[in-house]
Amino acid sequence: MSIPSRFVESLIEMPGKFAEVAMQGPIEGLLVLFGALFVGAPLLYFGYLSTGALLSPFLPESFGAEHPKE
Repeated sequence: MSIPSRFVESLIEMPGKFAEVAMQGPIEGLLVLFGALFVGAPLLYFGYLSTGALLSPFLPESFGAEHPKE
């Protein structure tokens, strides 16, 4: 079995493994939930910042505002 196929297989099995751990009790469920929040929130925030950084050269600094003429 090749490494990429084992990796894909483990990705498919992963949600089931997390569900097994979360269903063992209320504390385990909370730990899985907080772990997902501690990983997911920074991931979304970093993705938002990265998207803004990638798009900033293509967007105007202000939409429709004109500089005053001297």
